[in-house]
Amino acid sequence: MKNYLTSIKSILNYIKFSLFLFLFACIDPVVPKFDFQENLIIINGLASTVPGTTNVTVKETFIKFGEYTSKSVTGCSIDLINSDTQERFPLYEKGDVYYISDDFKTTPGSSWEVEVTLPNGDIYKSTSEKTPNLVSIQEIYSEFNPEMTYDESYDGYIPGDEIKIDFQDPSDQKNYFLYQYRAYQEELYCKICLNGILRDGECLSQVNNPLLTKEYYTYICDQRCWKISYNDEIIVFDDEFTNGKQVSKLLVAKVPYQTKQNILVDVIKLNISEESYNYYKAIKDLVDNNSGLNAPLPTALIGNFYGISKPESTVLGRFTAGSSSLKSIFIQRIDRSARTLGNIKLPEPEAFGDPIPNPLTYETPCVESPYRTSDLIFEKRSYFGEILNLNPDLDGDGVLDEDDNCITFPNPEQADLDQDGVGDLCDNDTDGDGYILFYETSCDSSDADATSLPVDNDLDLIPDCVDEDDDNDGYSDEFEEAAETDQFDPNSVPIDTDQDGLPDVIETRRRTDPNNPDTDGDGVRDGDDDYPRDPNRS
Repeated sequence: MKNYLTSIKSILNYIKFSLFLFLFACIDPVVPKFDFQENLIIINGLASTVPGTTNVTVKETFIKFGEYTSKSVTGCSIDLINSDTQERFPLYEKGDVYYISDDFKTTPGSSWEVEVTLPNGDIYKSTSEKTPNLVSIQEIYSEFNPEMTYDESYDGYIPGDEIKIDFQDPSDQKNYFLYQYRAYQEELYCKICLNGILRDGECLSQVNNPLLTKEYYTYICDQRCWKISYNDEIIVFDDEFTNGKQVSKLLVAKVPYQTKQNILVDVIKLNISEESYNYYKAIKDLVDNNSGLNAPLPTALIGNFYGISKPESTVLGRFTAGSSSLKSIFIQRIDRSARTLGNIKLPEPEAFGDPIPNPLTYETPCVESPYRTSDLIFEKRSYFGEILNLNPDLDGDGVLDEDDNCITFPNPEQADLDQDGVGDLCDNDTDGDGYILFYETSCDSSDADATSLPVDNDLDLIPDCVDEDDDNDGYSDEFEEAAETDQFDPNSVPIDTDQDGLPDVIETRRRTDPNNPDTDGDGVRDGDDDYPRDPNRS
């Protein structure tokens, strides 16, 4: 039983990407310590009436650095099988998820099952699931609640938008529903580099740049881009007390008020089987009541997969067939006075003259992922106001951005002294001599003349007037002056008995041990330790 408990995190991770790939973000409950078992297989799948949403994930449990986790199993052969006709529909692998064709959808009343063959030949199969009838959402509403829900991490109630719906519950059958949402907000930046700059798609640290004054740099998206968020809880509902009645203002989603940005929320209402309902309800109870994790786990979490090649094997997860109803609501937040949960970083783009390496970078791609997209259908994009100009000219200089060598400053003449493709008004090294504008200005050389170079003893492209180690021997000019060695001669180095980067004369001043490279024994050598005599700080 305790092994089944370990499946919760992987199950929650799957649910986040199923149901039109717009379910809730994983909740990490406080999991007690158990004698965890590795190599358990977890299979989760969904067959839906919405085209392109049928998918399966396969994971295997393992222990890494003492933590119990799971990894995706690639190379599987997976078929969705019509239980009535035995027709097979193969799924293809994309990233960590297996999908069926974009136009495939199930129909209410049809029955389905999944068969998974692992790369090692082990075969697992689900029991058959019948797709319930569709129960559509009639109306959708949102109400702002300054005390929407209690959050332990905030030690109080957090504000948010409560999403409610109306629907007519049919009287001819019992119905069980799972509600989830996917929310879109425009991305302000596609990358933020803390103490660094963006080059070739990666944030390069600038923590050792003594001239850097900005804590972060922001980079806009190279096209219109939306960030995506999901539920952080499971909401289920059964019609035991509403069978055949009109259901009004049923709470189906809680969207935290993180920022004042307008937000588009897609709510999905999935009609599922009673067995699937019991399964998700069991997970909900475990997540909502962390103390319940120490209690025996409900058998529903075992799911509906079984071994074909190894009948005695244990396989976790569940296959669900459901009918989906989708409805969207656009929530305007810009004019609200209520305080948000989060803070948006102010724009801090790279600027002409910043003490950072060339070339200046302003934008970065909107990389498609479960949490970001540029591929919204027109109906959804229109909520945010469509950009009519398909060939933008951001700086208004008459040169379209796609042809402009400097899109952030008007430069109709397109001047480019060093012919490097970066316009002079955006080029941090206009003459292309390797020394950025800030250095040349600081050291009285010209950034418009490639023959006018600042003095640079060690030729590291950091001029001596700003270089803290003019001979690049690893000891700062300050240390060399204290030790009375030549700061311009790499062969003239201070006495450093323990080779910890601090000359003996400096160790004497700082009261560290010149014969011990790590005076406080914290694992950081004295030359790299801001607090070399305090083992609790480095």
